[in-house]
Amino acid sequence: MRAMTWTALLTLMLTAACATTQSDSAVCAGTSEAARAHADALLIDGGPLSKRTGLVLLDKRKAGCHP
Repeated sequence: MRAMTWTALLTLMLTAACATTQSDSAVCAGTSEAARAHADALLIDGGPLSKRTGLVLLDKRKAGCHP
């Protein structure tokens, strides 16, 4: 009985996660500050600071923004 309960619980958790979609517009809006920081860094130095802010922006976009 316990194994059946755990199996059912696991199945429900997995199917619920698969049915959940992310909001691309919300994620993209959430990266707008990082995009502005990167644009500012490009204007300031075009070097190490820009690389750091660019990586932050790319990581955030990769996490869920698909334009």
